[in-house]
Amino acid sequence: MLIELVPVAMIDDLWPRVKDIVALTDDAVLNSEDVLNYLQTGQWRLWVALEDGKIVAAMTVEFFYYPRDKVCRVVTLGGKRMKEWLTNNHQQAVENWAKGQGCSYIDVYGRKGWKKVLPEYKEDCILLRKKL
Repeated sequence: MLIELVPVAMIDDLWPRVKDIVALTDDAVLNSEDVLNYLQTGQWRLWVALEDGKIVAAMTVEFFYYPRDKVCRVVTLGGKRMKEWLTNNHQQAVENWAKGQGCSYIDVYGRKGWKKVLPEYKEDCILLRKKL
């Protein structure tokens, strides 16, 4: 399995192959069309996991800035065999890229089940949301 950062210039060409995977993470505040818009502008970046040329998983990330730190925030993450590609050297590739971009941390917002897949990550907070 191979994990690759998709160049912004290739988003439109690749989108039909990844749209359904990204749509798995749709909710009331963010859908796949929103994600596409952020990817097309380069505000967010797309990582894909490939096996035999087929996309099996996709992850989108954004940079978030705090007063003293730049954070790579995982916004969407979906697909198949996630544990396999997130726990091998593939996860390290994303972390090294984020560090190379000047990030001090990677944040992942997700279901509690991600704790099992990402045991090196510390549960720091929970997100509570109320619709107004």
